[in-house]
Amino acid sequence: MNPSSIREPGSFGKRTELPTIMITNNGKSKSFVVRPALIAVISGLLFTFMVGYFGATAYLIFRDDLMGASQARHARTLHEYEDRIAALRIKLDRVTSRQLLDQKAIEAKVADLVGRQEKLAARGGKMEQLISKAKISGLKAASVSIPMKRPSRSDKLNKIDFFKTGSIRAGTLAPKQDKFSNLFLRGSTSGIEALNQSTLRLASNDILSNTFGGDGVFGQVASDIERIQSYQIATIEGLRSAAQEKSGKIVAILKNVGITIAKKDNTQIGGPFIPADSSIDFDGYLNALDSSLSNLNKIARTAKALPFANPVPGKKTSSRFGLRTDPFNGRRAVHSGLDFKAKSGTPVFATASGIVTHAGRKGGYGKMVEIKHVGGFITRYAHLRRFYVKEGQKIALGKKIGTVGSTGRSTGPHLHYEVRRNGKARNPAHYLAAGRRLKKLL
Repeated sequence: MNPSSIREPGSFGKRTELPTIMITNNGKSKSFVVRPALIAVISGLLFTFMVGYFGATAYLIFRDDLMGASQARHARTLHEYEDRIAALRIKLDRVTSRQLLDQKAIEAKVADLVGRQEKLAARGGKMEQLISKAKISGLKAASVSIPMKRPSRSDKLNKIDFFKTGSIRAGTLAPKQDKFSNLFLRGSTSGIEALNQSTLRLASNDILSNTFGGDGVFGQVASDIERIQSYQIATIEGLRSAAQEKSGKIVAILKNVGITIAKKDNTQIGGPFIPADSSIDFDGYLNALDSSLSNLNKIARTAKALPFANPVPGKKTSSRFGLRTDPFNGRRAVHSGLDFKAKSGTPVFATASGIVTHAGRKGGYGKMVEIKHVGGFITRYAHLRRFYVKEGQKIALGKKIGTVGSTGRSTGPHLHYEVRRNGKARNPAHYLAAGRRLKKLL
């Protein structure tokens, strides 16, 4: 008999106790009975997991090509990302390079505009001097109208007022024409400085090329500068034309009385005709205006130095120049001057500047003053009651030299006035008429 089959005494009829898990927490105990079925399920799961794990490990060990494929895919993905990063870097470099080129282009344009604006400022100073010179000569700049460029669609969308704040706003891109007149006719540079500051502020904005596109802003500023320059040239040409016209009128009046103004020597000149570029030959326009003004001043000085004034303004003539009946003997005689009817003591004035060559009595002239002028002219003032000058004295135009009287060969108070040139008597009436015409020009 198998000993194991022998039951021990007292074991018959007793049940085997199941494994129990006791959990005690804060004096409270809980017990869980672990049934054999649960143990069997857990054991089965563990066994299945272990079999799967070892099986998968063995599979990977014997199939190492799968690991290589996975690594290859990873490597390809890595290369793709690296290629994309490199492409983005290239694009970034291109954008950076383009921005640098745009910046250099903008800086070059700004430098060009600033240079042109500085030239306009320098020209304004020269123009101010010439305009002042023209005003002294009695010339005024005519009203000049410069056509304004019609704004494009992009200009309408992005309008800028350069002559105020330089900021972007809805408004007029260029100032009104009268603003050009006020700024540049006076030689002022405030408009140019505002233009300069506005351009620099715009150029410093790194979104300039994207906002305005191409040469929109710079083109408009350049157009404004060209219009200013055109206005300046038109003003200069207008003044030069006025100076030449005035000079021509004075020369024509002088020619009518036998006075010729020497012209400049224009010999030994010539060459092909090449039209001047207004943007380059601005100094040529200024020089031409200066020459015309200098010529006008020379002609005006010559005219002012000649005896064209009236010795007794407002008085009528009582005897003309030329043949007449002598008042003493009734015979035909030559009257070498004009007689002005005036009361005794009426002031007598010099008709031009000069030097007194005689002051005293002289035969039938009675008390007489003789003045020597430029151009071979001599004027005589006879029958004076008194004279206030002496020989060798320099006399200015309009200087009071004496008073009307009736000394010498005279029938009553009057002034005998003579104009002589190179020793020959001339008709004073011609010079008085020329003087009346010249008074409107001088």
